Amino acid sequence: MGTVYAARLTTIGKAVAVKVLRPVEDDGGQALGRFEREARSASKLGEPHIVDIFDFGRTEDGLAFLVMELLEGEDLADVLARETQLPYRRAVSVVMQCCQALGAAHANGIVHRDLKPENVFLAKRAEQADFVKLVDFGLAKISDTEQEGESGRKLTKTGMIFGTPQYMSPEQCLGRPTDHRADVYAVGVILYELLTGQVPFDGDTFMGVLNQHICDPPPPMREMNPRVSIPPDLEAVVYRCMDKQAGQRPQSMRELADELLAALRTSGDASFADRLAAEIHIPDPQSFMRLTKKKPSSAPPAMEANLAFASTAPRPSFDPDAALNGDTILSSNPPKFSSAPPRIQPSSNPAPRSSPAPHPSARPVAPVSTRPRRATPTGARAPRMQVTASELAPPPRSALYYLGLGLGLLLLGGALGYGALVMFG
Repeated sequence: MGTVYAARLTTIGKAVAVKVLRPVEDDGGQALGRFEREARSASKLGEPHIVDIFDFGRTEDGLAFLVMELLEGEDLADVLARETQLPYRRAVSVVMQCCQALGAAHANGIVHRDLKPENVFLAKRAEQADFVKLVDFGLAKISDTEQEGESGRKLTKTGMIFGTPQYMSPEQCLGRPTDHRADVYAVGVILYELLTGQVPFDGDTFMGVLNQHICDPPPPMREMNPRVSIPPDLEAVVYRCMDKQAGQRPQSMRELADELLAALRTSGDASFADRLAAEIHIPDPQSFMRLTKKKPSSAPPAMEANLAFASTAPRPSFDPDAALNGDTILSSNPPKFSSAPPRIQPSSNPAPRSSPAPHPSARPVAPVSTRPRRATPTGARAPRMQVTASELAPPPRSALYYLGLGLGLLLLGGALGYGALVMFG
C-alpha cells in the first residue's frame, strides 16, 4: 500500500514515521480513500495500544502521506520467525493488549479486518518488554459514513473480500457483511499461531486457504506441534474464537478477555490472571455490538466432550510452574471448577465440528510440520496475500460473444421449427 520512512519534525525536532501512499492507477480512488480512512480511524481513538496519527495531507506533487509516531521494536511476525513459538504466558499477555486496543476500536464502531502478526508491533518501553501497538487500519470498517461527501457512500461494498487469507473469518471469506466478531476470529488465529508456531490454515493458493476457513475445523494444537504446553481450558478458548458461526464466538473483546482470565484461573495460574486483569482495561460492549449476538454465551465445553474423540480418561490438570520450567505438566489431580462444565452426549453418527478441537490424549500425535515460512528471494518475509472478489470473478464476455450466442440460438430454434413442420405438416 505504501512506504514508511523515519523522519523528523523540523520545527520541534520530534522523531516521527511518515507513511507515503504508493500511486495506484485506475482504482477509482479506493486506495486513497482507505488511506484517509486509516488516518481518521486510528487518530480519533486515543488508545495507548493503537499507533498515534499526528497528521495527514498531500505533497505538492500529489502524494498522500500520514505522519505517525515512530515505534522502536519489531512486529510479532519477526518475533515468530526468530522464536518459532511463544510461551503461553507471553502469548496471552500480547493478546490481552490486543483485546484492549480492539475493544476501544469496536466501541467506536471500527472493525480492523486485517489483524495479523505483521500488524501487531511490540514496542520497546522501559516499564514493559512487550508493549503492543496495533498498526495499519487501512482496511478498517467504520460503522458510520466512511467517506465525506455523498450520504451513505461506502468504500467497501457487500460481496467484496478484503483481508489476509490466513487470518480471515469464514464470513469474510464468503464476502458477507462482517462485524467486530471477525476480529475475534483473527485474534484466535493469532493466538493459535503464537502457541504452535503455525497458522491453522495455509496453502499454496488463496482459494484453498479460504475454503479451509469456511469448511475445515482447526487442527488440534498438539497435532500441529507436539511441543505445545498450555492449559486445556486456554486451548478451548482459542478454538471457541475460531468457531465458524460468529454467534458462537466470544461476542466482544471484553468477553474474550474474561474467558482467557477464567481459563488461567481454573488452570491454577490465578496470580498471573490477576496481574493481567489489573493492567488491561477494556471498555464495555456498546448497544450496537450486543445486537449482533445470536446465541447465549457459555463457558468453553470440556475438552473430552468433543463428539468425535470422547475420552474416558480422567482430565489432567495443568501445572503452570512446571510448564515454565519445561517439566511434565500433567498430573492426576483433577482441577477444581467453579461450576460443572457442560457435557455433550455423543450420537451414533457424530458430525464433524468446527470447535473445540479434540483432547490431545485421544488421538495419535503427528510430527510437527516443517513447512517453512514463505520468503522473498532476498530472505525477507513476503507479505501475505490480499485479494478482492473482483479478482476471483471470471473475465467479462465481449459483445461479439453474445451476438454469436444469440445467432446460434436463433438458428437452432428455426431448425427445430422446420423439423416440426416436416414431421407433423
